[in-house]
Formats: sequence, structure tokens, C-alpha cells
Amino acid sequence: MIRRFITGWNIGLLACVLMITSLVSVPESHGATNHKVEAAKEKRPLYRIEARYDEAASKVIGHVSVQLPVWEKNMAEVYFHLYPNAFQHWKWGEETKPRKPGYLKVENIQVDQVKADHLVKETLLKVKLPEGGNSNDRVTVSMDYELKLPKGGSRLNKVGKTAFLAQWYPMLAVYDRDGWHTDPYTATGDPFFSQISDFDVTFHVPKGYKVITSADDSKGGSDTTVTLRQTGIRDFAAVLSQDYEVISGKAGKVRVNLWYQKGMEDVVQPLHEVAVDSMKFFCRHFGSYPYNEVDVVLGETGYGIAGMEYPGLVTSVDKIPTRQGMQPAANVVAHELAHQWWYGVVGNDQVKEPWLDEGLTTFSEMLFMHDKMGADEKEWLVKAAERSEAMHKENGITSVEPLYKYPDPVYGLMVYTRPAAMLWNLMDEIGKDKVLEILRTYYDQYRFRIATTVDFIRVANEVSGKDLTDFFNHWLYFNES
Repeated sequence: MIRRFITGWNIGLLACVLMITSLVSVPESHGATNHKVEAAKEKRPLYRIEARYDEAASKVIGHVSVQLPVWEKNMAEVYFHLYPNAFQHWKWGEETKPRKPGYLKVENIQVDQVKADHLVKETLLKVKLPEGGNSNDRVTVSMDYELKLPKGGSRLNKVGKTAFLAQWYPMLAVYDRDGWHTDPYTATGDPFFSQISDFDVTFHVPKGYKVITSADDSKGGSDTTVTLRQTGIRDFAAVLSQDYEVISGKAGKVRVNLWYQKGMEDVVQPLHEVAVDSMKFFCRHFGSYPYNEVDVVLGETGYGIAGMEYPGLVTSVDKIPTRQGMQPAANVVAHELAHQWWYGVVGNDQVKEPWLDEGLTTFSEMLFMHDKMGADEKEWLVKAAERSEAMHKENGITSVEPLYKYPDPVYGLMVYTRPAAMLWNLMDEIGKDKVLEILRTYYDQYRFRIATTVDFIRVANEVSGKDLTDFFNHWLYFNES
């Protein structure tokens, strides 16, 4: 994601004023990644979703069933995130409050077709598994749902004849060696930790609506009923709209679609070229993109959000303010497409270690902008790194903290910009080719899995042939050897 006020190419980041009173402790160590859950394809959850869009009521009504592995012999419950409930009783500031509330109601909850006890608490659903019902390798949890779209919501939003559907269905929480990840919603960053799953989704939409999704949308259906299947993605986003037109091209074998509205015609060609060129650039430097298609949807998806990433689908504003005035949002498009590698394919706990996808993505974006667009922001990165040093001295916050530790302005500098400056500095230390080899190796080793900071540092040490622990300790944790 890029927020309007934290993108490296916007004006005024370094002028942010910090009002932080709490001292945050620096973690001393991290556990090694356990890949028991993530690695095995046969243990992927399977979502089957039926979704009927009622445009007049601003609702999506349907049914979802999730077939999931029983990861532990005595697993007693299953957790789902109901993120849209955050928009029902908003508590994260007036300026970000949706103009009309939204929610995600669930009912008729069953486990293997038997009514199940459950509890909903704000954005979390707990479903109790029946006694002895977890003796099989897999269980199926099903429920009916009603989604009310907020107006002016963040990511989940309705604008004119367009519904932006993000985190719009009951999302299975991640289960790993630490148990269930039931982290609450927050308006800072992207509190959406998810695992690789398979999806079978049917949309029923009014006549004339286009269905743009995380799947290969060329394999849809009739004018009003579209069935899509996509395997091996972290979540499933969609845009339902009467307002969009499309321009398509190819980055190798990948179809790259840019969706735009009337009035955006002046940026369509340059932004589509950026989308195609950045996909080629990232494929060449990091590794192949594993899906057939990617969609870039231009439009406003919520307060302050310049762009947002989902598997196979990203959003971006059409223009951004720069020192030269309003320009096509090339860096936003490149940033969100880089997320297809860092978050989309290589996953991480975005709540616990948000730098790991946002920092790598910001570096990837800036490398593309430097090599292909002639943008040289090295001096700016040096200043940003200096500012982050001063921030840390003031309040103790590092680049490896949970989302909940960061005030918004600090989040942008510590999670996006300082790690990007770190990798830029690493190119000076060991060379650009070696840094790119680190990223390629990291991508190859953790495709469709969950990686940690410890994993990234291990790969960097192995590929470089050097012990870079002190280097990363300085940049990420502000520790001095």
C-alpha cells in the first residue's frame, strides 16, 4: 500500500511532526520460521463463495464455505476475520471515518453441515468445532453472509457505479506454531495477514457490470453471472463496476490490464506502459510472475490511500503531486505491482513485521524508477535515513515493530523508507548484482510461503558470503556493534 503522505515521491514527508510519548523496546531475537503449515500445497484452504451484488442497497449477499486442514489433532475452534465490521463503529479518527457505515454479518454457521456454536466480537468470528469433529484431515466451515458497503471506507468502498471489494468475505485467520493469529483491525498500515489458498467464486451482478478480480478474468461467464477459479493466492479482491474501460498488453506471457474511468484518458497510455515495463523489470530481476494476468485499477479507494495491493489486482490513483506539478502516478503503479512479489507470492506477517513487504516493495519501486524512469532519489533517501535516526533517538521506535506501535507518520518513514534506504546502501556495500541475487534467492526459497526478518537476513548472509548481521541490526533495530 502507498498512503498519499508517505510515498517517497510526494512532497513534505520529512516535515512530518511527531508527537510520541511511549518508549518502545527493541526485540532481541526472533524465532525461526516454521513452514509446517505454509509449505504443503495439499494443506491449502479452499474457499467457495457465492456473491450477489445489490447495487441499489450497496450490499453483497451470499454464501461462503471454507474447506480447511485440521492442523492440530485437538483443534477446538476456527477463527475468521470479519474486517468490514471495523466500518460499523469506527474508532480510528474522524477524518478517516466512512461517510456511511458498513458491516459483514454472518449467520447459519455450520461445520461439516452441522450447526456450530460461534461467537462474533467486532472483527473476529470464532467457530467451535464439535467434539470429535476434528478427527478428519479437513473440515468445512460454511455460512451465509451479508456485506454492507461503507461509503468512503478505506479499501472497501463504493464510488458511483463502482464497488471496491477488499477483505469483503469472512477470511480464515492464519494458523501456525504460535496458534491462531487473531490480530485486531487498525487503521495504520495493512493488518491483513493471510495464507495461500484456493478460490472458487461466483458473482451475480446487474447487467452492464464488469467483474475485475484477483483471478484470470478472461475466464468468466455470462453478462450477469461470472464464475472464477484461482489457485495459490493469499486473498481474493474484486472491483464491480459500470464505470471502467480497459487497455491491455503483455509483459512476456502475463496479460497486463489497466482499468480507467472517463477523464483519465491523458494518463492511460503512460501508466499502462509503466505497468507493463515494471512487470517485465520485476520478473527479470526477482523471478517469474506465477499467474496469467494482473489488473491495475485507477481510482480512489478510500481516505489517503494512493494505491493498494492484492494478488492479481492493484489499485492506484491516476495522478500525484510532484515537484513538477501533477503527474501520472507512475511510482504508485510500480510500487503496487512490486507487491505481487513481496506479499503476494512471498508472504510475511504484515501485522508483526510490516517492513518486510513494504520495505522490499519500496526499494523495488525506487529501483525501477531509477533504472527505467531516470528518477534519482539517493540524496532524499540519505536525508530520510537521517530523519529516522533522529526519530529513534526521540522515541525508541525501530523498523521492526508490530503495526500497533506506529503512529501514522512514523510508520511511513520506518516501515517503507528506511528499509529502502538500507537496501540502497547495501548496494554500495556489496554491489547491485549481489543485492538482486539476494532478492531472487529470497523469492525462490519463500514462494507461496511465509518469511520472517530472520529468514531474509539468513538469505542475505548466504548469498553475499558475508556476515551482514551487524549491518541489518543497525538499519532495522538501530543497534550498534
